[in-house]
Amino acid sequence: MNFNMALAVNPIVKREFNPPIELKFPLSCQLEENCWIVNYPDIELSDNIADYMRGKIAYNNNKGVDIAVQTLLDVKNGAPVLSAQDGTVIFTRNNIDDNFPLEIKKEQKSASFCGNSVVIEHNNGWKTVYCHLKKGSVKVKPGDFVNGGDKIAEVGFSGKTEFPHLYFAVLYDGKYFDPFSGYKLSEDGEKKNYKPFWSPFVQKKLIYRNVIVTNIGISSEEPTPENVKNGKYENIEIFNDAPIIYLWISGFHFNKGDLIKISLKNPDQQKIVDDFSQVKSDNMEQLFSFKKLKTGDSWKSGVYSGKYEIARPGSKVVYDYNFDVEIKELPVPVNEEELRKKELLEKLKLKRRKVIIFYKLSKEKKLPDTYKENKFKYEFK
Repeated sequence: MNFNMALAVNPIVKREFNPPIELKFPLSCQLEENCWIVNYPDIELSDNIADYMRGKIAYNNNKGVDIAVQTLLDVKNGAPVLSAQDGTVIFTRNNIDDNFPLEIKKEQKSASFCGNSVVIEHNNGWKTVYCHLKKGSVKVKPGDFVNGGDKIAEVGFSGKTEFPHLYFAVLYDGKYFDPFSGYKLSEDGEKKNYKPFWSPFVQKKLIYRNVIVTNIGISSEEPTPENVKNGKYENIEIFNDAPIIYLWISGFHFNKGDLIKISLKNPDQQKIVDDFSQVKSDNMEQLFSFKKLKTGDSWKSGVYSGKYEIARPGSKVVYDYNFDVEIKELPVPVNEEELRKKELLEKLKLKRRKVIIFYKLSKEKKLPDTYKENKFKYEFK
């Protein structure tokens, strides 16, 4: 992806002590391409939600990190969850069903929040927790030693969750810590905190976003959140006879009042879409779509260039993204009868060439002595 966003500034706490544990990223993916950090720990642990950068990319009393994959196709294909550091597995759960199909809300009163999960104990009693794993994907058991970066499971959709992701948490002595700031997530008044727990390599990859866009696409039908999450519109083709096209954008932490702008130019660089939509709610995850009717007999075939911008009241653009979409020429329908005649003609041409070659070799007496003419019953006139 090629985008820019305004960043929040001034972390909420001063970082004082060196981290007691250095963490690798717990998911095998490319940040900002096929996985996204969509929720940080709530360091306030109150109604006054605040992540480590004074933003609100969190939810009330959240003590872990939500790392989302793009669609359920990633779950089905297998997105590896990795041990964040060397350690010994002390707990696993591997038999809870994933929440399929997405359209049906399952009864979860007795379900574990974490769903399928793994807990690893590291040096000096520090622990990491991995939740919402895919059923049957956990490949370790209590007592196993794992190295940092080893695959332990796959991202799933189990437990109390409405989107496919990994929930990752860091604990010590029963208390949670925010790995981004090192802040102790505690209501007991103790404010001691460490520097970030992430390794220098991981820290270079981390970028704080004011809004997280996980999906942008095009379809010939009006998209639904369920179909987007299921990956229905991944790698689809749009042809120039489509009566309507929908351009859509989805993600996390759009704010009420945000203005989403879209522009689209055809292959001749003529602007054919210039539209906007205002966000009506503060729901954590939302989908927005823009409809464009076909004008004339068909769309112009080729590559269309577009741009999304998200403007936040009282601030500048917090997100912009340039994208390309292709509208293809409708394939010419196959005429089965003509195709059959063409195949028959090719067979007749091949047979005729064989006959001509046989006749020529026979006239020139170049056929092998072992050749028996009665195997062929061609008549030459």
